[in-house]
Parts: sequence; structure tokens; C-alpha cells
Amino acid sequence: MAQQVNEWLIALAVAFIRPLSLSLLLPLLKSGSLGSAILRNGVLMSLTFPILPIIYQQKIMMHIGKDYSWLGLVTGEVIIGFLIGFCAAVPFWAVDMAGFLLDTLRGATMGTIFNSTIEAETSLFGLLFSQFLCVIFFISGGMEFILNILYESYQYLPPGRTLLFDQQFLKYIQAEWRTLYQLCISFSL
Repeated sequence: MAQQVNEWLIALAVAFIRPLSLSLLLPLLKSGSLGSAILRNGVLMSLTFPILPIIYQQKIMMHIGKDYSWLGLVTGEVIIGFLIGFCAAVPFWAVDMAGFLLDTLRGATMGTIFNSTIEAETSLFGLLFSQFLCVIFFISGGMEFILNILYESYQYLPPGRTLLFDQQFLKYIQAEWRTLYQLCISFSL
């Protein structure tokens, strides 16, 4: 009985890593947006429950030895979650940058740029555009789309699978950064 509980707890920990790392980049799932870190972790825990039986059936615990082989598993899961979160956060970052650019061009952010005592990380238009995009994101089914991507990532990249960082991967990341800046400029025009 204790061995089975241990296996379920390890499966829960492995299943929790990918959504947690996704939430670190996606503005909608940050602890500041949800009110507190406890509430965010509760939401993330509820997102891991549908995938938990699949992770448990893969018997990941058998692949984890007494050495540091678990470190590769955790690192891979964090990277996959960051990649999903990065791709999902690009529009939110772009509208925030566009709002900040518009406020800078009209001179409304002069105090926040030079005054370090004001702890504002965004501008007025950046906040307005971000909130507007959050509403559109939820209304249009964006959260369901993100959850589908998260759950399908377990099918295509199961935990413990080796990731390849080749030239195509670097081109993809470069294309995502280019898209971010193009969206920023096009949103602000």
C-alpha cells in the first residue's frame, strides 16, 4: 500500500512540473493574476488530474534510479512547459509592449521610465490592452486551446523522452521572437 502511494505521489509530482512551468510564463496563470500562489497551485493541480493516470501507467518511477537520472526528467519537463508557455504568452507580451510603446510615444510614461520608486511594470495602455486580450482569450476559447496543447504534449513528448535542440529548434525560437516584435509593431500602429 505504501509503495503504491509513493508511486502515485511521484506520478503527481512529474505531472505537475509541466503545467507549473507553463504557468510561470503565461500571464493568465501567474499568481498575481489569480490572487495568490496557493490558488494558482490549486488550479494547476486540477489541471494535472486528467493526465495523472496516463503518467502513472508509464511507470516513470522504474526509470528513476538512485542516481541523478531524475534530473534529466525534471529538466525536460520544465523545458517543455516553458516552450508551451512561451508560445502562448507571445500575444500577451506583444500587446503589453505595444501599449507601452504608445504611452512612451505620447509621453505618458515619462515618470515610470525615470523614477525607480514607482514600481509599475507596465503602462496604462499596456494594462488596458492586456486586460482586453485576456477577455478575448477566454471568450474565444483560448484557454481550452492551451489545455489541449498541454494535454497533447504528453502524447507527443511523454515524460522522460529525450529532447533534441538542433538548428531547427533555434530557428523556431528565433521566429517566435521575430513574431513577438512584429506583433508589437503592428498592434501599436
